[in-house]
Amino acid sequence: MGIDYSFQVYVHRRDAGRLLAEVAGLCDPVEKRRTTLVLPDGTSVALPGTHDFEADRTVELADLVAGRAGSSFDLSLCFPPDGPLLGYRDGGDRPAEVTRAWSDGTTRIMVGYVYLMVFDGGSVLPEHGMFDFTPASSSQSRLFLSSPSVRDAFATIAVSASAPLCLLDVGERYKIVVTAQGRRVSTEVPGPCVLWDDRAPGNEAYHELSARLAGQSSETPPRWIIGPKHENYRPVLDTLTPTAG
Repeated sequence: MGIDYSFQVYVHRRDAGRLLAEVAGLCDPVEKRRTTLVLPDGTSVALPGTHDFEADRTVELADLVAGRAGSSFDLSLCFPPDGPLLGYRDGGDRPAEVTRAWSDGTTRIMVGYVYLMVFDGGSVLPEHGMFDFTPASSSQSRLFLSSPSVRDAFATIAVSASAPLCLLDVGERYKIVVTAQGRRVSTEVPGPCVLWDDRAPGNEAYHELSARLAGQSSETPPRWIIGPKHENYRPVLDTLTPTAG
């Protein structure tokens, strides 16, 4: 059984087009295949890549959220090089395969496939979709945890699209809060960071996180959002450290 880490971006349905445009800007510039995603307002975004490995399809966002339109988009995303990404590039004798020239004259490292799935995020935030980005392999999942460049890219697209929440799901009870309410929250992984208890019912965790970001004190210990002072914090990070390295 492999490692399946994923970035989960919650975005209001009115801002879905902005998020997808940001995602398109990360996609492999060599990719010629396109998938057209139609938004509820009738506008559309062209994503470089396939949907269920079929090219030139048109998919309705509403059908994706309702589970009526297959499983995922199949994307190849490109990130500015850093130590972990260069190690990934050089570890498999594939420099030419994953190195991409960028419009600003720099190079980026291509990671693909990254599967983009869209779900109804209303249980956490009403009228929001949850856009889940999951790599195809364990080595790529490790990059999602270890690479500052990858984390910064997802934080940037979340903030740029006014997404109120971006989480890094590491397959444990606790997820890492990457961004919230336009702010970068956990800039270093595996720490220090803020953790989100995935067992929280409804939007209780989001309300607790909002209060924490607003600096509101509480007489009771944190229940769903924890930091370095919580007894569960260190065991979670100790679990992640071998993978992040």
